[in-house]
Amino acid sequence: MDARTVQTLEANLKVAIAEVLFKMGHNGLPLLPSDRTLHLMAKGAVTVYEAVVENQHSDEPKRPRG
Repeated sequence: MDARTVQTLEANLKVAIAEVLFKMGHNGLPLLPSDRTLHLMAKGAVTVYEAVVENQHSDEPKRPRG
């Protein structure tokens, strides 16, 4: 995936993760993550997604040329 798509996904996932975690609050979680931790969680999610996309492409049958 291109860098701009990755950055967009990371930014949107960071917001989504933050929303879920902050809604759960201190009663549901042992601690609330820092901004840096949220960033790393989003990067991790995008990395997993990129791996799935890459595996999907490698699993596709090769089409004969011609």
